[in-house]
Amino acid sequence: MNRCKLRLLQIEDSPDDAELIVAELRSGGFEIHCACVESLEAMELALDSATWDLVISDFNLPSFSPEGALQLLRRKELDIPFIVVSGCIGEHTAVAMMKAGAHDYLMKDHLARLVPAVERELREALSRRERRVALERLETNEKLLRDITSTLGEGIITMSRDGTLMFMNPEAEKLLGWQEHELMGVDVHDAIHCLKPDGSSLPKEDCPIQIMMESGSFYRSDDDVFVRKGGTPFPVSYIATPIMENGEMVAFVTAFQDITERKQAEHALKESRRQLRELSAFLQTVREEERTRIARELHDELGQVLTALRIDLGWLQPRVAGNDPRVADKLDAMSRLVDSTVDSVRRISGDLRPGMLDDLGLAAAIEWLVEQFRARNNIDCDLDMNREEFELNDQLATSVFRIVQEALTNVARHAQASLAHVRVEDNGSGIALEVADNGRGFTPVATGEKKTYGLLGIRERVKMLGGKMEIIGRPGQGAIVRAFIPFHYEGGGQ
Repeated sequence: MNRCKLRLLQIEDSPDDAELIVAELRSGGFEIHCACVESLEAMELALDSATWDLVISDFNLPSFSPEGALQLLRRKELDIPFIVVSGCIGEHTAVAMMKAGAHDYLMKDHLARLVPAVERELREALSRRERRVALERLETNEKLLRDITSTLGEGIITMSRDGTLMFMNPEAEKLLGWQEHELMGVDVHDAIHCLKPDGSSLPKEDCPIQIMMESGSFYRSDDDVFVRKGGTPFPVSYIATPIMENGEMVAFVTAFQDITERKQAEHALKESRRQLRELSAFLQTVREEERTRIARELHDELGQVLTALRIDLGWLQPRVAGNDPRVADKLDAMSRLVDSTVDSVRRISGDLRPGMLDDLGLAAAIEWLVEQFRARNNIDCDLDMNREEFELNDQLATSVFRIVQEALTNVARHAQASLAHVRVEDNGSGIALEVADNGRGFTPVATGEKKTYGLLGIRERVKMLGGKMEIIGRPGQGAIVRAFIPFHYEGGGQ
């Protein structure tokens, strides 16, 4: 066996012993990529996050055992060579480990046998994989045969090697409108498979079934078109399989179904999704308009009243405060309360709809948002924009602002981060957004299990604008939310 790169997963609690094994393998010519785990949880995470060629396990671990590791491999249905290397293991225990599924065992003071053992087990693992592939291919062929013989509800057409009809079952006659005797000896492609799904002509040399017949391979299509007698096309899905004899293809069988109802259902589903997306966009617009109205009323009505009240308190204070210290204290408290209420009104109004988004534009609004994020959450946040101002329509500017706002809200609520970074760029064809943090991160499984409405809301906004979104996160390594929104999209533009 040629010496090659080796992805090694070690179950070991001694760094010195782990390095000794790696050194021995390197001296044998292997280029090692190694990870070391000491617990079942760490091993499961390593198996889920990478592919491994070999597992080497110590026998005596304080909180883990080779038996547990072998059980984990069996549960995950992973056929990875497993070698036990121990400083002290009796013959009875070694035999028990082999029965449990270990492929070999060695003593730590006899590592000279390690490289030959690894080479042997890698060869045997390769041989097992090849046997599995061969069995899977055999099972596939057997399944195809079972499918062909059991598809009484499907159209069945058998063609000779030159493409002429040899057999057609009653269901095929019903679907195509032809009788078997009418097409016997006729080129099947010219009769029923001469059109593409878009209705244009399909030359025989471009026909996938014809190409497959020439190569003797299996072919499947879930979206094609056959032609009925009289020239009417209808959508089909089909499986085409060669019939071999003495290593040569002697005929070809095609089993097909009319998928008109399925196509109609798909069209109805797409239309329903389109209507739901339009409704969602309408609701977003209505909500933004209502937010704007409430924010304006808070600022213009309540804000002005509070300001007038503050002025009146200021006028009243020097005129009555000298008569009674208690009155002076009460007036001071009232002034502070009014000031606090004014600040609250401004904050609530800004959260509902920052006035500078309408007055000063998107760039200024995002700068304000980042500054508010820093002040409220004690999280350092960098901002990177390649424009002093972005020339966007109101809908797009509002959506970009809300996406950044929701992403930062997620950071504040869930990330446990100390640093965040916001990037907003105009790349000529659209707006590229990125919000990253150095927090605790997450796994895709975790985000799927939780009701992550914030990320869901971002995703829906991006979809409504014809954009794309990507979420990247790993435990302990922070998270990144990326989005791209084009300037021109269905239903709107810049």
